[in-house]
Amino acid sequence: MLSSSVRSGRRRSCSVLAAVPRRRITPKVEAKKRTFSSFDDLLENCDKPVLVDFYATWCGPCQFMVPVLEQVSEKMKDKIQVVKIDTEKYTQIADRYQIAALPTFIIFKDGKPCERFEGAFPADQLIQRIENALKVAQ
Repeated sequence: MLSSSVRSGRRRSCSVLAAVPRRRITPKVEAKKRTFSSFDDLLENCDKPVLVDFYATWCGPCQFMVPVLEQVSEKMKDKIQVVKIDTEKYTQIADRYQIAALPTFIIFKDGKPCERFEGAFPADQLIQRIENALKVAQ
Protein backbone atom coordinates (compact mmCIF):
# COMPACT_ATOMS: atom_id res chain seq x y z
CA MET A 1 0.00 0.00 0.00
CA LEU A 2 1.35 3.45 -0.95
CA SER A 3 1.91 6.05 1.75
CA SER A 4 -0.15 9.22 1.66
CA SER A 5 2.86 11.30 0.62
CA VAL A 6 3.47 9.07 -2.44
CA ARG A 7 -0.21 9.13 -3.46
CA SER A 8 -0.39 12.91 -3.18
CA GLY A 9 2.76 13.39 -5.23
CA ARG A 10 4.70 15.04 -2.40
CA ARG A 11 8.20 13.82 -1.67
CA ARG A 12 9.49 13.46 1.82
CA SER A 13 13.04 14.51 2.45
CA CYS A 14 15.20 12.05 4.26
CA SER A 15 17.83 13.55 6.53
CA VAL A 16 18.92 10.19 7.91
CA LEU A 17 21.44 9.62 5.14
CA ALA A 18 23.08 12.97 5.79
CA ALA A 19 23.68 11.97 9.40
CA VAL A 20 25.53 8.78 8.51
CA PRO A 21 29.29 9.36 8.78
CA ARG A 22 31.29 8.62 5.66
CA ARG A 23 33.70 5.73 5.92
CA ARG A 24 37.16 6.11 4.57
CA ILE A 25 38.30 3.06 2.74
CA THR A 26 42.02 2.55 3.00
CA PRO A 27 43.84 -0.44 1.62
CA LYS A 28 45.18 -2.89 4.20
CA VAL A 29 48.04 -3.94 1.95
CA GLU A 30 49.77 -1.65 -0.47
CA ALA A 31 50.22 -3.47 -3.75
CA LYS A 32 53.72 -3.56 -5.11
CA LYS A 33 53.38 -2.76 -8.79
CA ARG A 34 55.96 -4.27 -11.06
CA THR A 35 55.99 -4.40 -14.81
CA PHE A 36 56.79 -7.56 -16.69
CA SER A 37 56.85 -8.08 -20.42
CA SER A 38 54.80 -11.26 -20.07
CA PHE A 39 53.28 -13.67 -17.57
CA ASP A 40 56.18 -16.05 -18.25
CA ASP A 41 58.63 -13.25 -17.46
CA LEU A 42 56.89 -12.69 -14.13
CA LEU A 43 57.06 -16.38 -13.22
CA GLU A 44 60.71 -16.76 -14.22
CA ASN A 45 61.96 -13.59 -12.54
CA CYS A 46 60.07 -13.65 -9.26
CA ASP A 47 62.39 -14.29 -6.32
CA LYS A 48 59.80 -16.41 -4.46
CA PRO A 49 56.92 -18.76 -5.31
CA VAL A 50 53.89 -17.14 -6.94
CA LEU A 51 50.25 -17.73 -6.01
CA VAL A 52 48.11 -16.89 -9.02
CA ASP A 53 44.42 -16.18 -8.47
CA PHE A 54 42.49 -16.75 -11.70
CA TYR A 55 39.25 -14.79 -11.30
CA ALA A 56 36.49 -12.86 -13.08
CA THR A 57 34.83 -9.64 -11.98
CA TRP A 58 31.34 -11.19 -12.23
CA CYS A 59 32.27 -14.17 -10.01
CA GLY A 60 30.79 -13.94 -6.49
CA PRO A 61 33.25 -16.36 -4.81
CA CYS A 62 36.10 -14.48 -6.50
CA GLN A 63 34.91 -11.23 -4.90
CA PHE A 64 34.70 -13.01 -1.53
CA MET A 65 38.38 -13.87 -1.93
CA VAL A 66 39.59 -10.25 -2.36
CA PRO A 67 39.96 -9.48 1.38
CA VAL A 68 41.13 -13.05 2.03
CA LEU A 69 43.96 -12.62 -0.49
CA GLU A 70 44.89 -9.30 1.13
CA GLN A 71 45.26 -11.11 4.47
CA VAL A 72 47.22 -13.96 2.91
CA SER A 73 49.48 -11.55 1.05
CA GLU A 74 50.23 -9.64 4.24
CA LYS A 75 50.83 -12.72 6.42
CA MET A 76 52.94 -14.54 3.83
CA LYS A 77 54.71 -11.61 2.17
CA ASP A 78 58.14 -13.14 2.83
CA LYS A 79 57.16 -16.56 1.45
CA ILE A 80 54.96 -15.97 -1.60
CA GLN A 81 53.98 -13.35 -4.18
CA VAL A 82 50.23 -13.05 -4.86
CA VAL A 83 49.17 -12.23 -8.44
CA LYS A 84 45.64 -11.87 -9.81
CA ILE A 85 44.78 -12.76 -13.42
CA ASP A 86 41.42 -11.65 -14.84
CA THR A 87 40.36 -14.59 -17.01
CA GLU A 88 38.12 -12.33 -19.13
CA LYS A 89 41.03 -10.06 -20.09
CA TYR A 90 43.75 -12.70 -20.31
CA THR A 91 41.93 -15.58 -21.97
CA GLN A 92 45.11 -17.05 -23.49
CA ILE A 93 46.70 -17.48 -20.06
CA ALA A 94 43.47 -18.97 -18.67
CA ASP A 95 43.29 -21.37 -21.62
CA ARG A 96 46.93 -22.40 -21.25
CA TYR A 97 46.29 -23.49 -17.64
CA GLN A 98 42.86 -24.95 -18.45
CA ILE A 99 40.92 -22.74 -16.06
CA ALA A 100 37.38 -24.15 -15.98
CA ALA A 101 36.19 -23.08 -12.50
CA LEU A 102 36.54 -19.80 -10.64
CA PRO A 103 38.34 -18.94 -8.55
CA THR A 104 41.25 -21.21 -9.40
CA PHE A 105 44.57 -20.86 -7.62
CA ILE A 106 47.86 -22.15 -8.97
CA ILE A 107 51.11 -21.99 -7.05
CA PHE A 108 54.18 -21.64 -9.27
CA LYS A 109 57.65 -22.48 -8.01
CA ASP A 110 60.68 -21.88 -10.20
CA GLY A 111 58.32 -20.85 -13.01
CA LYS A 112 56.39 -24.14 -13.01
CA PRO A 113 52.98 -25.04 -11.52
CA CYS A 114 53.38 -27.14 -8.38
CA GLU A 115 49.88 -27.02 -6.83
CA ARG A 116 46.38 -26.19 -8.00
CA PHE A 117 43.08 -25.81 -6.16
CA GLU A 118 39.66 -24.32 -6.87
CA GLY A 119 37.03 -22.55 -4.82
CA ALA A 120 36.78 -19.99 -2.05
CA PHE A 121 38.54 -20.54 1.28
CA PRO A 122 38.88 -18.65 4.56
CA ALA A 123 42.33 -17.09 5.00
CA ASP A 124 43.57 -19.69 7.51
CA GLN A 125 42.68 -22.60 5.20
CA LEU A 126 44.28 -20.91 2.21
CA ILE A 127 47.47 -20.24 4.18
CA GLN A 128 47.56 -23.89 5.28
CA ARG A 129 47.18 -25.11 1.69
CA ILE A 130 49.93 -22.77 0.50
CA GLU A 131 52.30 -23.83 3.29
CA ASN A 132 51.64 -27.53 2.59
CA ALA A 133 52.23 -27.03 -1.13
CA LEU A 134 55.50 -25.20 -0.51
CA LYS A 135 56.75 -27.98 1.81
CA VAL A 136 55.98 -30.65 -0.79
CA ALA A 137 57.60 -28.62 -3.60
CA GLN A 138 60.93 -28.26 -1.75
